[in-house]
Amino acid sequence: MENKFNEKESLILIQEMIENSKARLGKSSFFFLLWGWLVLLASLTHFILLVTGYSNPWLPWPVIMVIGGIAASVKGYRMKNEKRVKTYLDTTMIYLWAGFGISLFFVLFIAGTGKITWEMSNILIVALYGMGSFVSGGILKFRPLIIGGIFTWIIAIVSLFIAPEYSLLSVAVSIIVAYLIPGYMLQSKEKLQSHV
Repeated sequence: MENKFNEKESLILIQEMIENSKARLGKSSFFFLLWGWLVLLASLTHFILLVTGYSNPWLPWPVIMVIGGIAASVKGYRMKNEKRVKTYLDTTMIYLWAGFGISLFFVLFIAGTGKITWEMSNILIVALYGMGSFVSGGILKFRPLIIGGIFTWIIAIVSLFIAPEYSLLSVAVSIIVAYLIPGYMLQSKEKLQSHV
C-alpha cells in the first residue's frame, strides 16, 4: 500500500524541517559566539598594538585564530556524532559558510600579495561578514541575522571614509552586530525552546 502526502501534510513536513534547522542553528550559536569573541579580541588587540607602535601588531590573528580553529573543530566533531537527519537547509548553510571561508582566505591571500592594502582587506572582510549574516538570516527567517548583515554592510561603506588604521575597529563593530548579538539571541531562543 502506497503512502501519499496531501498538500497539508507536505506543508507540515516542510515547516517541521525548517523548525528543526532553526533549532540546530540555535545549537550552533556556539560558533557565532566563539568566532565573534575571538575576532573581536584579535581585532581590538591588533588595533591597540598598532597604535602603541608594536613592531608586529598582526600577531594576535594567527594565535587567536588557531585556538578558535581547534575549539571549533572539537565542537563540530562532537555535534557531528549526534544522531540527526541532514536537511536541505543544513546543506545550504554548510555551503554558505564554506563559501564565506574560501572568500575570506581569498581576500587575505590578495592582501598578502600586496595587491590591496590590509586596511582594504578589512573592509572587504566586513562586507563578507554582512553577506554571511544576511543570507543565514534569510534562509532561517531569523531577523536579527538579517539586520546584523545590513548594519555590517553600512559599517563597510562608512569604513571607506575613515582613517585606514580604524578599519580594525570596523571589524570589531561588525562582528558585534553580525555575530555576537544574533549569537546571544540564538542562544536565548535555544534555552527557551529547550524549556518548552
